[in-house]
Amino acid sequence: MDYMKLFTPFKIGKMEVKNRIVMSPMGLNAAHPDGRIDDDEIHYFEERARGGAGLIIMGCQFLTEELAQGSLEGYLDKTHVIPQLTNLCEAVQKYGTKISAQLSCGTGKNAFSTMLKDVPVSASPIPSMFNPDLLCRALTVEEIQEIMKQFHFSAKLLKNAGFDAIEVHAHAGYLVDQFMSAVWNKRTDEYGGTPEKRMRFAVEIVQSIRDAVGPDFPILFRIACKHHFEGGRTIEETIPMLKMLEDAGVDALDIDSGSYENIEYIFPPAYLGDACMEDVCEPVRKAVSIPIMNSGNHTPETAVRLIESGNADFVMFGRPLIADPEIPKKLLKGKRKEVRPCIRCNEDCIGRIITRLTKISCSVNPVAGFEGRIKDKKDEESKKVVVIGGGPGGMEAARSAAIAGHKVILF
Repeated sequence: MDYMKLFTPFKIGKMEVKNRIVMSPMGLNAAHPDGRIDDDEIHYFEERARGGAGLIIMGCQFLTEELAQGSLEGYLDKTHVIPQLTNLCEAVQKYGTKISAQLSCGTGKNAFSTMLKDVPVSASPIPSMFNPDLLCRALTVEEIQEIMKQFHFSAKLLKNAGFDAIEVHAHAGYLVDQFMSAVWNKRTDEYGGTPEKRMRFAVEIVQSIRDAVGPDFPILFRIACKHHFEGGRTIEETIPMLKMLEDAGVDALDIDSGSYENIEYIFPPAYLGDACMEDVCEPVRKAVSIPIMNSGNHTPETAVRLIESGNADFVMFGRPLIADPEIPKKLLKGKRKEVRPCIRCNEDCIGRIITRLTKISCSVNPVAGFEGRIKDKKDEESKKVVVIGGGPGGMEAARSAAIAGHKVILF
């Protein structure tokens, strides 16, 4: 197959991205308790930029420590976080890759009960996702206004740090999604009651960011077009919302499906198949004129098909780029067979973070998350190395030994 369609540049607003391959936002859980990202995160993203991704979107960073659920990717209420963020931007941009931050005002009802410091907040007093006996507290209008001020502050901070774009995290049933969706938003004030009022929270976020970053700085918006549970949002309900976002000044839409009520669509396993959320692209393409990104178990082949269809402008790879950061470079060189495939196990990229609260890793790429600490290098003396066992561990040992310059015999 010819993969060159993936390597044509495309613009988001006035920002030109060198190719159509975007790294999906996924949290590393590698930030310091004070909100700063650490060096491991810089090396991790630098490796994906070196591998040829056109745009990298970080996992969500929270506006404040109070709204955060753990440090994950850090939070953005103090300026001491800027130097490391600048180091990250420079490490990525030197390869011609653009980098976007992703802003979140919190998980709302989806907060893990073990990490809660207080009653979770939401659009309305609805049950907490992981403790249905606990009712969320509805945000007051005054609190909403404070959140908008914080979006303004954090967006300006990110632009000053050197980011190329900012994405709003509004999918998966997190707090912004809870305001946008009738199944969770039961308000009767100016932030609920009609589709337009339910969208007010999201629109004001976009306006706050725009006021902070100016007219030419790209704003992206990540949204689930279908929730995939009874009572959740449908694609038909989502389309008018996307038009409102376009009118509000969003420069590109990052579309997928799912919510915590049907979590398999947030972290799609192998049995959902390839390109399992591609179906939302065509109706969205017919409704809006701004660029579209799509994620969900894409392969290089489904990526080409989607770009050729015209129903999306960018294809997103999250877990595949964890498994093999050099996918773009290998495709460009005609080395498709050398791509190390993601097996969609969700064991170390998702499970380590959610169930064990540890840093990201990968079951097929042992270097993931440790790029600055584990480096392939040539040994001074070449030896004969015998590896017994051709399973994943044995093959990785053989690969590493060969890169180090040894003659490998694999049994």
